[in-house]
Amino acid sequence: MSTQALAPSESTRAQIASTVWFSVLIPGLGHLLLQQKGWALFWFVLCQVLLVSGFYLADYTQLDYGSPLGFGGNTIIYFLIPESGNFLSTQIFARMYDSIEAGGRYPTEIPWRNLGYILSAMSGFFGLFSAAHAAGIVSRRSAKSSSAHAMTNPGKAALLSFMFPGLGHWKTGRKFKGVLLGTSIMTLFVVGMMLGDWADFDRQRHSYYWVGQMCMGGTGWLTSLLSESAKFTSVLPYQDAGLLFTTAAGFFNIVASLDAFHRAEQDILSTETTDNI
Repeated sequence: MSTQALAPSESTRAQIASTVWFSVLIPGLGHLLLQQKGWALFWFVLCQVLLVSGFYLADYTQLDYGSPLGFGGNTIIYFLIPESGNFLSTQIFARMYDSIEAGGRYPTEIPWRNLGYILSAMSGFFGLFSAAHAAGIVSRRSAKSSSAHAMTNPGKAALLSFMFPGLGHWKTGRKFKGVLLGTSIMTLFVVGMMLGDWADFDRQRHSYYWVGQMCMGGTGWLTSLLSESAKFTSVLPYQDAGLLFTTAAGFFNIVASLDAFHRAEQDILSTETTDNI
C-alpha cells in the first residue's frame, strides 16, 4: 500500500490559493479563470444582487460598523465584516456612499434594516463559499482517478454544513458525525436564544456578537428574520450568556464547515492512494 500523504500536490495547492484569492476579490472570478462560466455568472450575480439589495434596504448603515485603514486621511482598505467576503464591491460602496446615521450618532427608524443587514451578510459569506467551491473544482480536476470526479465538491460540503450544521458531513456519508455536530451546534444556539428571550440578534446594539451569530448560516438568518420584533426591554439574568452561546455556536459552525471541506477533500485524495494499492 502506498504511504503517500493525503495532501494536494504543490502545484494544486498553488492553483487553489490563486483561485481562492480571485474568488474573494470578486465572487465568480476564480470560476471564470477555471473556465467555469456558468458558475462564474451564478456566484457573481448572486453576491452582487444580495450586496446591493442589502445596502439599499438598510440605507447603507452597514458602513457604521466598519473601520477604515489608510494613511494621510486616505482610506486604503475598509474592513466591514462579514460583507468584505465580497471584497471589491464592498470597497466600492464604502467610497461611494455614507450611512444616513453619520456613524451611528443619529439613530433612524429604517423599516427594512434587519433584512438589509442579513442580505449584505449573505453576500459576504457566499463570496467566501464561492472561493471554497472553486477550490473544490481544482481538487477534483487534479485527481487522476475517475471516481474522484463523481465525489462531492468539498466547497459544496462546506456550504451545506454552513447552511445547516452537519449537513455537509451527512452528504459525504459521515452520518453519525453530521448528526453529532448538527445536534451540538443547534442545541448551543437554541439554548442561547432562549436565555436571551429570543432577542439576541441586534446589529445596532450588539454588533460584535451579531457577526458571530450570522456565522450560523441559513438557520441563523432565518431565526434573525423570525425574531426581528423581539427586543431587550430590560437586562435579563442570563442575557450575556445567551449572546455568548449564540455567537459561539456560529463560530463552531464555521469550524464544522471547514471540517466538512477537509473530509470531502480527503475522500478525493484517498482515491489516488487506493489506485496505487
